[in-house]
Amino acid sequence: RRDRKGASRISESALRIGLLVAFPMGMGLFALGGPIMGLLFPKIDTAIAGPLLSILGLASMFVALQLLCNSILQANSMVNLPILAVVIGGVVKIIVNYTLVGNPNIRINGAPVGTLCCFAVICALDIFIIRRAIPSAPRFLRAVAKPLLASAVMGGAVWAVYGLLTGPLGLGGRISTLLAIFVGVAVYFTLVLALRVLTKEDLALMPKGDKIAKILKIQ
Repeated sequence: RRDRKGASRISESALRIGLLVAFPMGMGLFALGGPIMGLLFPKIDTAIAGPLLSILGLASMFVALQLLCNSILQANSMVNLPILAVVIGGVVKIIVNYTLVGNPNIRINGAPVGTLCCFAVICALDIFIIRRAIPSAPRFLRAVAKPLLASAVMGGAVWAVYGLLTGPLGLGGRISTLLAIFVGVAVYFTLVLALRVLTKEDLALMPKGDKIAKILKIQ
């Protein structure tokens, strides 16, 4: 329909809703990489596996953003450019992995760094293409800022709660992990409402969004 403003508004809402889910998941993995690995695999060496999961948690945030950006580009009939960005990201991953994993002092710890660099580069290229090639491009800062802020605060909260429970309070690692996750969910939900991350227009794109808006009193 050549409704550029409408397309921009929907794209921005899609970014915000998608990142509203992806950012806290990635930040939670980053903050509790070791404890989560210990919870899922009690016999694993969390000193090795924990940092790997933490870095992959950050990488997952870029994976989600890259998927959303690719959808925006493809919706604007730009099919080949996202593929080119992925190829460039793949080359970056090969170079980083070859450099870091091949270093005897780093080895396997370099693999998730390569994944992080790969998807960060893809995201940067996708955003650059969207801003240069699409009229009325979605406002990335507006879509990303509040979910990222809420997720960062939540990540700090779960890290502090886990440290408090396992340190001064002396609780076990598994129950401390579960309690920290519960606190993280509560903190994040509160911040989403307090910062007004979602708008009524965002919820209108979701099933039963109008009812959710009324329950949460979002105007």
